[in-house]
Amino acid sequence: MVVLRVFVSISLMSLLTAFALASPSQDSSTYAAEYALFEKIQAAAGATQKSLCLEFVKTYKESQLDPNVSYFYSQQLTPLREQGAWEQLATASEQYLSHRPSDQNMAAMATEAYQKLGQPEKLVQFGTRLYNQAPSAGTAYLVAKAYQSMRDTPNFEKWAERTLRHAPNNTEMLVEMVNASWAIQDLAKAAQYAERALKGLESAGPESNRARAFCHRAVGEDAYIAGDFSKAQDSYQKAVEMDPSVDFAHLRLGYCQWRSNRVDDAIRSFARAVALKG
Repeated sequence: MVVLRVFVSISLMSLLTAFALASPSQDSSTYAAEYALFEKIQAAAGATQKSLCLEFVKTYKESQLDPNVSYFYSQQLTPLREQGAWEQLATASEQYLSHRPSDQNMAAMATEAYQKLGQPEKLVQFGTRLYNQAPSAGTAYLVAKAYQSMRDTPNFEKWAERTLRHAPNNTEMLVEMVNASWAIQDLAKAAQYAERALKGLESAGPESNRARAFCHRAVGEDAYIAGDFSKAQDSYQKAVEMDPSVDFAHLRLGYCQWRSNRVDDAIRSFARAVALKG
């Protein structure tokens, strides 16, 4: 089955906003040393600035200047992201996170880097961290897809639900949930997701017909098992119109037609099912 592929990525722009570079209040015993090192960071550039940022987070467990230091470090990592140097970006962001595990800038960069590198376990690790700090549809989507690629169905469903909580009309995720529910034969749940997906697909073009057909089959099967053959027939008729290549849809349609005494139509549907897959 072909499902919709919706491009989703983490937006780093909101995370990389510069903070006001003002002097912190003098409520720390290391205030003078912190600010002196920060002034060096401000004055430096390139690899030197990056190194000084790491020195800062290694030296001071916590500081009011952390947001400012994170900003400058992020600025040094931005070229790696733009160049697609994902391994270097992952390493550099993890270096920083080892000292500031709650830093959103670095969690976002690590999540994107591991997405690009195709390392779902790492994506889950940092994507979960990022989501807990700043919940969003994009992050939940990436974590869901990572779990899906790992064939971890329970966690995929959990994160798919989180994605839909933020973006209830995300048709790709709705269709994926139809598929997941169908696979475990939870037909009622599959039909619920399918009806939601079909609403979202109303304005989509013909490239979405296979997804529409799959959703109609899910609605039809739930109705068929429940004994609502009129609804099942209507759904399967729509399914074969959208995607005539699925033998099961013709077979079920034939059963429904036979029950409603449309014998000739039923024979044609059975014949199509046989011709497609025997």
